[in-house]
Amino acid sequence: MLSQGGAPLTADSGRPLLHTPTPLLYSASMSKLAGCNVWLKLENMQPTQSFKIRGLGYTCIKAALEQGAKLFVAVGDSNAALAVAYSGRRLGVPVTVFVPSGVQPSAVRAKIELEGACIQEGGRSIKDAYEAACALVRQTEGAVLVDKADDAAAIAGNATIVPEINVQLQRQAPAAIITAVGSGGLLSGLITGLGHCHWQQVPVIAVETHNTNTFQQALLFDSAHSSDSDTAADAGSDGPADHMKASAQPSLLPPLDEDTDVDAKLGMRGKAMLARTESENVAMYLSRVRLSSDANRVAAEPTVATCLQSGSVCPSALELARIHPVVPVSVSEAMAVEACRRFLDDHQLLIEIGSAAALSVVGKRLVHQIIPDLGSDDHIVVIVTGGANISFDRLDSCRQRFPYPAPTIAKSGHEIFMRMSDSVLSATSSAQNSSTMYAATPPALLLSASPAQL
Repeated sequence: MLSQGGAPLTADSGRPLLHTPTPLLYSASMSKLAGCNVWLKLENMQPTQSFKIRGLGYTCIKAALEQGAKLFVAVGDSNAALAVAYSGRRLGVPVTVFVPSGVQPSAVRAKIELEGACIQEGGRSIKDAYEAACALVRQTEGAVLVDKADDAAAIAGNATIVPEINVQLQRQAPAAIITAVGSGGLLSGLITGLGHCHWQQVPVIAVETHNTNTFQQALLFDSAHSSDSDTAADAGSDGPADHMKASAQPSLLPPLDEDTDVDAKLGMRGKAMLARTESENVAMYLSRVRLSSDANRVAAEPTVATCLQSGSVCPSALELARIHPVVPVSVSEAMAVEACRRFLDDHQLLIEIGSAAALSVVGKRLVHQIIPDLGSDDHIVVIVTGGANISFDRLDSCRQRFPYPAPTIAKSGHEIFMRMSDSVLSATSSAQNSSTMYAATPPALLLSASPAQL
């Protein structure tokens, strides 16, 4: 079934591994800025240039080996479709990607075609393309639509990031993990992986831009309604509702073992949380792409953080955020562009601007606003999610649209933090005096860590 040299096999199960264990890079420049040890988990080093290959790659593996898939179908010229195209080539399964007609192709489309996928136009919107993809799946025996970011396999694949970090940090729990968030599939995987490693106390800082902050809005809405429900439950009971809150804790997954079925790991609560009917999945997907399918709205509200655009959030992300510490933060596009430029200058790596939004939380020293007691010996891990929809020309075009350096304008919940100049800090005293309190000397970690250990 494997083609083009075959995918590497895991040692224990013989199942193919389509993603690559990625480096955890110590950043001296960002560590000096933050006044603590900053590590970069380089998912941009994946063969498809983004983390998407972890979750969707595992989804494709299960479809091929367990369902006998004969055709993978995806929608949109996106990082997700590129991951499906790559997976299909490695597994020897043809791939068809539906895109709207009359739409300017993204930089990713040529890479999808390079992986051997067939690009097929379907209608004039993403909604039309999705419906055309569903029609093909219904008409074709063995065809599988690969589009769900939060099913069991996708979450399990994304969760593999955290055990790698655990090994690379030599089992030292970080003070926080910072990641960009779109629809929430990666966030669900990270929280699940933190449970694998017994790091339930490690907060996840979930970063979006102000005009793509679907997750933050959904979390605020969910929290408000959960509070109303708890109040109503307390009023109708004889005592405190602590037992109700305790019972809401879902089963956390054990460490990933390739020879164990993903569905078996989820437990009853996890499987119930992720189980949906086909009609519900369609409704969720269409709501997720509604922003990008509305041409007038996109024209009125353009965003440079294209990889973070999402019309709705995966229900699993909200469910897991209820029982794990998650801090939603939105930053300006100017901050994301600045972080992208600085990342290129400091590390000679080019990533999508949406991915760089997570880096801006460290680059603008906002992390001390979120974790006030952060010490110089603490570790922060930033997930560099990557993305293939970027080029020097695109970054230069974005650079010309925004001020540099960008003023700091961040929002978390109902709170807004502003700082017009980086030369005047209003963060904690440790950040104010980081030049004298923190020496940018990398700790003695990861020197012996190799992919084989992961």
